[in-house]
Parts: sequence; structure tokens; C-alpha cells
Amino acid sequence: MSVQTVEENRGADWFPTLTLAERDRRYARLRALMDEQGLDGLLVSGGGRDQLDRYVTNEGTRGYALLPREGEPVSMIRSGNTALGRYDVVGEGFERWVADERLVTREAPLSSVLAEKGLATGRVGVVGLSSRAPASMAGTIPYNTWARILADLPGATFLDVAGDFEKVMVVHSAEELDMIRKSAQIGERACAAMIAAAGVGVRESELVATGMREIFAGGGMTFPGPERCGPERLGWSGADWLWMGGGSRVMEKGDTFGAELFTFYGGFESQQQIDIALGELDEDHRFLDEVAVASYRAGLAALRPGLTFAELCEVMEAPLREADCWNMGPVVQTVSPVIFNSATHVGLDSQPGLAGIPHPPTTPRDGDFVIEPGVAFAFEPNACRDKKRVCVGGTVIVTEDGCEELNTLSNAMNVVPA
Repeated sequence: MSVQTVEENRGADWFPTLTLAERDRRYARLRALMDEQGLDGLLVSGGGRDQLDRYVTNEGTRGYALLPREGEPVSMIRSGNTALGRYDVVGEGFERWVADERLVTREAPLSSVLAEKGLATGRVGVVGLSSRAPASMAGTIPYNTWARILADLPGATFLDVAGDFEKVMVVHSAEELDMIRKSAQIGERACAAMIAAAGVGVRESELVATGMREIFAGGGMTFPGPERCGPERLGWSGADWLWMGGGSRVMEKGDTFGAELFTFYGGFESQQQIDIALGELDEDHRFLDEVAVASYRAGLAALRPGLTFAELCEVMEAPLREADCWNMGPVVQTVSPVIFNSATHVGLDSQPGLAGIPHPPTTPRDGDFVIEPGVAFAFEPNACRDKKRVCVGGTVIVTEDGCEELNTLSNAMNVVPA
């Protein structure tokens, strides 16, 4: 199924949701994990970029979720304004997965709920002490919060189960895959709007705003992502003008604009690596586009159930190494959540144009797993030569016999007239 087929069959007014059957499926999987680990309960932190507690609660409260081995779950949140949200006419229109929602305070801390649920002397799995996620490697539970739990519950045994929990999350059900498809549909429209808006004399900020408007208008949300505009793109993080002022770059002939769209729908992420060139591509960017597209297509040809993540990374990295290119970001990563990433900053030392510039260390691939149907990936091959960069790709779902592309416009460089 292509993204056009999703558009034709479901249209812009298709807004999927998750059912209680999906809730029960998740709880069964997590309780099976508890059985494997000999756990009496599971405490999941919702801090950080991906708010993993939503896997239990289906809400974005940035709180904590407690799922006991037996009995009902508890959602523990830190904001009274959030707690009141389910009691007005708008909030009452949503089906809640967790009936027991608590406001945790200094007087009523997390430890008191754990004790109430019989876990003061139990074995509790914890998600939030560490993570493979790039933005949460040091964990998402604040030091003082964790210190209070340990002091209040000296008889409990706590085990870091983030890695096993994350592996459960990355294999998606049919309901979850529809949420990702909707996210990618919104991201595709954002790409189309940005391509249409690009041109000489257009501010980078205006181009970004065009895409953001399309995402929110389509029922989605986004986090600020890396972006950059200019004849070279060595930096890859939030735009400098966001924090330093001075206005964004006004696009000129010969510029390229790149952005990593983190498109969310209902908490589910897809990604689009939109790359736009003003005017004909120069020789360097044409070459880099060919290399990045070759990496993307190699990944599509290889992706299937039974392949390991390490093998997929090797396949997608090969065209870059053969072309003597380096990669700034991963060429592939899982989405919803972003957990497993291929290696980054590989080949920097082979670039003569980067002599004298401090080189970030190579970050190796983190972890491996056997790919199953229902896993979603952000394909984002980026080919760099010296200070020039091209990054392409979108979201791809693993099917029973191959894969399903959810994006098209971001899968190669888009050239617009200058």
C-alpha cells in the first residue's frame, strides 16, 4: 500500500484511535514480561521525548504508570491542571484506559502508591532508569524522585527492564500501524506544502512554518527537529536563529534546505527527511543524492521478517562506504519509539575538507534484534562529502512478506526552480 492508497481509501478525515482491545493486548504482553522476569509490578516513567508511560495509559501526561502483576493500573501525574482535564465536557468525550489517576505530591509520593499496591517488599521492574533512546540514555526519572523511592521502600527490589520493555513496544499491532500510517500521511502533506512554498527570497522560518501548520492542521503534532538551509550543511541540530535571534536565512539560488520532520499522531511517530534544492543540483549534491537514494533502495530490497537490525544497517551503510561518504545521523532507526539506531559519524576522518575541524566520535550501532512484522523504521540515509549533505527517506513498515512505504516525496532530493 502506498501513501496515495491510504489517501484514496481513507482521506483527510480519517482519524483512527486505539480501542480497549489494544489496551488489553498490551497489558497481556507486559504481564507476560513480568512472568519472564519474576516481577510483581512495572513502573514506567513518562519523562523524556517519547513519554513511554503512554503505552500503559494511552495519554500524554508526562507522569508515571504503575501496572501491578495483579489488579488495576494507576496513572500518577504531577500537574493538577492535567488531572482536571478528564472532568470537563471535552475530556469526558475520550475513553480512558486507566480509571485510577492520582496526583503525586511531596505528601503523596510515588512510593506511597507502590506500597498501597503491595509492592513495598516486591520485585518491581522499572522503565526510566536507562534507555537506548538517543535523548534518554541517562534515564528519565529525576534523581530526587528515585532517591525518595529507594529511601521509602528499602524492602523492595527494583530491576531496570527498559531494554525488554522497549523491544515489546517496537512490534506494533494492526491498530497501532494505522496510527503510524495516519502520522505518515500528515507528514507527507507537510512535505508537499514545504516543497510548494520553497523559493528564492523565502525565509527558512517561513518554510518551516508552512510544514508545521500542515502537521497541526491535520490533527498531528511535532517536536522541533534538526533543520538547516544553505550551500553547505555541516551542522545538524536545531536552527541557530531559534536561540540566537537575527532572523533566519533567506533562501538563495544554490541553497539546499533539509529538515527532519518528527510527525506525531495520537502519540505515534513517523519521520520524513525532506530535502529541497533551489535550482539545478551542483555536481556534489547530485552525487550525494544518488548515494542516499541507493542506500534507501537497498534497505527496501533487503527489509523483511527474519533479518536482523544489524544486517539492515550493514546493507544501508554499504553504498555510503563504497562512495567514500560519511554519515552525520543514523541511516535507519526504529520509530514509535525511537530506540534502535545505526552508527553515526562514520568516515569523518576520510574527508579532506574537514581537516582542522573537531570530529565527533563515531557512535556505533546500539543493540540488535530480529525484525518482525509490525516493526516501523525511519529510513533516513544521509550521504555527506566534506561539508555538504543530502538526507532522504520516510517511514517504512515491515509486513509479513516485505515492507510498506508510507512516504514518497521525501525519498529523494526535491528540486524547485530558482
